[in-house]
Amino acid sequence: MPVPKPLIRKLSAEFSKSMYKDDVKRCILPGKILLQGVCCWPDDETLFYKSLGWFLFWNLIIVEIFHAAYVVKNYKDIEDAVTAGATVTTTMEGIVRLHTILTKRNIINSILVKVWKRFWPLDVVDPIKRIQLRKRAQLALVLTSIFLASSIISNSQMVAVPYIKNRTMLLKSTFPFDWDQLYYYEIVYVWHYFSDWFVLFMINSFDFFFVALVTICSIQFAIMQEVFKLILSKQSLRHRAVIFGQRGKTMDDKEMLLKCLEQHQLLIGICNDLEKSFNITILIQFFVSTSAICAASLLLKVDYSQFLKMLMYAAAHLSQLFYFCFVGHELSYESGQLSDAIYECNWHLSYDRDFRKALILIIQRSHRVQWLTAAGMVKLDFATFLKIMRLSFSFYTLLHDMLMKNLDLN
Repeated sequence: MPVPKPLIRKLSAEFSKSMYKDDVKRCILPGKILLQGVCCWPDDETLFYKSLGWFLFWNLIIVEIFHAAYVVKNYKDIEDAVTAGATVTTTMEGIVRLHTILTKRNIINSILVKVWKRFWPLDVVDPIKRIQLRKRAQLALVLTSIFLASSIISNSQMVAVPYIKNRTMLLKSTFPFDWDQLYYYEIVYVWHYFSDWFVLFMINSFDFFFVALVTICSIQFAIMQEVFKLILSKQSLRHRAVIFGQRGKTMDDKEMLLKCLEQHQLLIGICNDLEKSFNITILIQFFVSTSAICAASLLLKVDYSQFLKMLMYAAAHLSQLFYFCFVGHELSYESGQLSDAIYECNWHLSYDRDFRKALILIIQRSHRVQWLTAAGMVKLDFATFLKIMRLSFSFYTLLHDMLMKNLDLN
């Protein structure tokens, strides 16, 4: 018989209450609230929400087609093309995130159920370590909140000026009709206005959710390190009682080791699902970040009237790129530290040959560091962050030289 698909929908209140009780797991709740606000929470699987999600997706596709057509048509005007291209890439970013949520619902839902039901609680570790891990989860929320605040400030400046000052379009586009006619302009402006704000909150809600999910996984690796390191000590008795309740009090070392192995396999499976679900999104994120940082830097140089707007725009994308690389680096680092923690468990004090053999197998398996990548091409870590910054500067230099030559010719 087919295994029934795990759903959170019927237990949404219980899910939120349970996640809130854990100081680490609760960091996913802001992402849940934001995704529900844009009608994209993965467990909303009714026909209405599915239809609404795909309607919003195709709406953004139409917006993007007309918007990108303007860039293609005006590519010779480098400054104008770069300005419009900045919002073209941002809209594409929102489209990819929305498509990921719509097409990967089942996988994301399954991950959420495992995190909720099977992840070990933060109370397993000692109080000092608990404070450190709690601060790490809070830092992930702070980083995404900085991006949210920066993007709202930047977007607020962008959406008001075209209508109030110049009667121009919010998103420069090429239409097969005269958009400047009576009522046409107002309709197009309202359409662009709501689409633009939807893209902003779609991007932010996805990022809150993704960053929290990866952070929870990296902290779960940190919790496992302590459990493995102390598996042969008296502290392990407390670990077993906290994780497994009454059943854990009668659990021997070998049985606990098997449970740790199961938890490790669970985490590896979740990391693989995260990689399969989000690797294209990460690739697009790198492309958008490079384009946005380059465009903002160029406009800061050549158009001082947009200084504050472009400064906030650049700050938003820098913080966004940083927290993506930050959580990816944390995940790979903590998963890589697991083998060292296992080796430090005083295994030489155990005379059980089966226990030692199982320990060797787990150490070998834990040598495989868990990475998130951009479509399997580039790893998500701090080294990649620096590479993208260098690449952005290279493109900025190229575009700046082209713009200066263009101005000299004119």
